[in-house]
Amino acid sequence: MDDPLIGDTELLRQQRELFVKAEYAASRGRLPEYRLLLQQLGDYPLTPYLELKRLQQVGYLSNEERVLNFLDNYKNTPMDWQLRQVWLTYLSRNDEKARFVRDFQPPGSVANQCLNYRYQLDLELTPTDAIYRAVDHLWQNGNSLPKACDPLLESWQQAGHRTNELIWARLKLAAEGGNHTLIPYLGRLLPESMGYLADHYHRVRRDPANVRHMRYVTGAFPEHEAEIITYGLSRLIWRDPDRAVGLLQNLPATINLSAEQRIYLYQRFGVALSSKNHPGADEWLAKLAPDEHNDSSLQWQLASWARTGNWQALIEFVPRMPVVTQQYSVWQYWLARAYAETGREAQALPIFQALARERHYYGFLAAARLQKPHSLAREAINYEPEEIAALRERADIRRTYEFLQLGRYLSARREWNQLLPKLDGQQQQLAAVLAHQWGWYDQAIFTLGQLGEYDAVNVRFPQAYRSDHESYAERVGIDPNWAFAISRRESAFRFDAHSPAGAHGLMQIMPRTAEYLERKPLSNQQLQHVPTNIRLGTSYLAELRGRLGNNWVLATAAYNGGIYRVYEWLPEDPMAVDRWIETIPFRETRDYVKNVLAYQQIYRDLRGGDTSVFAELMPMEISRAAAGR
Repeated sequence: MDDPLIGDTELLRQQRELFVKAEYAASRGRLPEYRLLLQQLGDYPLTPYLELKRLQQVGYLSNEERVLNFLDNYKNTPMDWQLRQVWLTYLSRNDEKARFVRDFQPPGSVANQCLNYRYQLDLELTPTDAIYRAVDHLWQNGNSLPKACDPLLESWQQAGHRTNELIWARLKLAAEGGNHTLIPYLGRLLPESMGYLADHYHRVRRDPANVRHMRYVTGAFPEHEAEIITYGLSRLIWRDPDRAVGLLQNLPATINLSAEQRIYLYQRFGVALSSKNHPGADEWLAKLAPDEHNDSSLQWQLASWARTGNWQALIEFVPRMPVVTQQYSVWQYWLARAYAETGREAQALPIFQALARERHYYGFLAAARLQKPHSLAREAINYEPEEIAALRERADIRRTYEFLQLGRYLSARREWNQLLPKLDGQQQQLAAVLAHQWGWYDQAIFTLGQLGEYDAVNVRFPQAYRSDHESYAERVGIDPNWAFAISRRESAFRFDAHSPAGAHGLMQIMPRTAEYLERKPLSNQQLQHVPTNIRLGTSYLAELRGRLGNNWVLATAAYNGGIYRVYEWLPEDPMAVDRWIETIPFRETRDYVKNVLAYQQIYRDLRGGDTSVFAELMPMEISRAAAGR
């Protein structure tokens, strides 16, 4: 949208057209036309990008002064690295070592880092030991290093810096999540006596069930063997729980796991078995002291007690947790819930009261339990008009705005991400306000989130595309605030969002979902069309709700985790909705449901609603029968 406060919009419209024509002329080599258009552009904010394009094409030594001036003028902008990479590639190909070292800027690509260190060695610009210490760090990579690093690594190795410890550390990285094809190569670098370790690590990486073959564990290097056993069991517990449990319980005496390794395996076993609803899950969780849990095992311990109603265990556990962890809202809520369930209302009340003053899922739950008003705790961002006017005049802000107007969102985000670190806290808040005014809602939301400015509720929860959300939600009979909450959680209202799984648009519609709803395939462009996306998203929410006993909480879980998984998660016996949510096996879906419910409440408040979403949850129970299964 045009913003009259950013300048002469009619002039900018003309300049945008000239800019696109100039780009085309430059790419076609029509230099007279390009130069004429360049003169007509005047001080258009994106003109430097035309110079960038020309220097990328003719950035030879004959133009060195132009290149260096450009890099100096646009340092710490996206244009810097776009030209610097081309320039450094040219210098390295022409063996211009001194110039390369002069113009290299960290961190740079790994290849350029290697070239920089190598040239510094050749030119004797930096003490050798300092460079080799840096190479120690570069070596710690579970994936292949660029060929440009080979000469540097050879010098490093010849100087005696490639130790067995460093080789093993890299082999471990390659085995546990890196490129496993590196393992044989790294194994050949180890002494012959250690070669069997690399072979066994590789077997276990390919199939963790191979950890059961104890004939490959000789006891020659017990610490290394323990690392392989720990890694293999930590994966096998997810694939074959009973076999993994049996192996850990019957390890040979020659395998001595450290205390840290045992704690790690207890955590992994507890989480894996809990997520599979395995009867032995509680046994493994119980092996962990309160301060030995990680976030995942703590969540599953809580879920176990919430599912079974073991309130006394919860009450006894919380005071033994680290003090900081005790204060997390999730543990405060469930401690109060446990007190209430065991008839200790006097102990539950002050905890619920404190939580009810906070704006989040557990705060809203607490307020609903008390039948008291919940807190929105919002605070506007205060600024003087002159402050935001000054921000608008920054060159990088103007470039960002112009890219938005041209529909070049990737370039706009590059500029935005580079400019934010240059601003102080107050200016970053104003930048978020500016993005909100432009309708660039996702960047306004993310910027405030990074700043921790959570109370700027009106900016963090915009009523974006309001008419579409309202009309399509009402057409299918769902709460518009639910639709707003889904869009806010899925994409922060980024209409061109796309996920690695292939979902598109505000409400992150999968192509197969769109085809199911429309009875025909839709293009990615159609899925990113805002009205179409919202129409499909609201229709799908309504359908999920109808298939799940008209329960919008279950539909929310299904929108994220899939309806057939939700069917699997339904308990036979009725369970209070807050208890059920806490037991959702997928962390992503569990957090998703909590966030959407909280966002739905916020939108209901912002849009003038006078009822509580969470009050509606209080009597709700989840079961197969209630969901129509």
